[in-house]
Amino acid sequence: MMPLVAVAHGSRDPRSARAVAAALDTVRAENPGLDVRLAFLDLNTPSVGQVLDALAADGHRQVAVVPLLLGSAFHARVDLPALLHEAQQRHPLLEVLCSPILGDDDLLVDAARDLITATGVSVDDPSVGVAVCAVGSRRPEANRATELVVPRILAGTAWTQAAACFATTGPSVGTTLADLTSRGARTVVLTPWILAPGLLWDRACAEAESLGHVRVAETLTRHDAVARVITERYTEAVHRRRGLRVA
Repeated sequence: MMPLVAVAHGSRDPRSARAVAAALDTVRAENPGLDVRLAFLDLNTPSVGQVLDALAADGHRQVAVVPLLLGSAFHARVDLPALLHEAQQRHPLLEVLCSPILGDDDLLVDAARDLITATGVSVDDPSVGVAVCAVGSRRPEANRATELVVPRILAGTAWTQAAACFATTGPSVGTTLADLTSRGARTVVLTPWILAPGLLWDRACAEAESLGHVRVAETLTRHDAVARVITERYTEAVHRRRGLRVA
């Protein structure tokens, strides 16, 4: 069975790596015999290169890389492809397959909605306002992708007041929450379009808590959908290599 290399962004906050590792434990439990390894783009070890070097040294000739990224920003478009190219230069007999990012998969959108309701709000309550918070990017199109997720999270609910906000750029968490309240939301939920806890999410939560009466949802790795999407990306990459159709 082809090994799976899950590539996370990396964080100075150890909770981030632990949350991603827990999601990968679920992948292992649901796929007995699958060799699942975690690598990081930055700030943590092992690096992508180190993991691929180890797999080549173990005699593997094919690996499938799954980027644990929600947006197609610099890390997905530039950093990771360069690292994979360098590894293949070092190990010409190692074929490295790379899946698409986790992105705005329907399962993750549904997971975000589940995590909102886990704060105690009802999907039938039209007075609920939702602020969907992503890290943010210098690329407007990347932030626009987060904005497009918002109405999908609201699908099937009575929630009408919702907007995207960002931890590193505008609109800010505080501005968005205040705007939702001014538009009539009586219960406001800050929910992360972020995989794992970390310093930026803490900053967003602190900004929300300073306003008072704001509910805060968990990050996406608290939901088992993340493991399911990782497995799907791996399966798609393997089947694409073998010329098979994914059911």
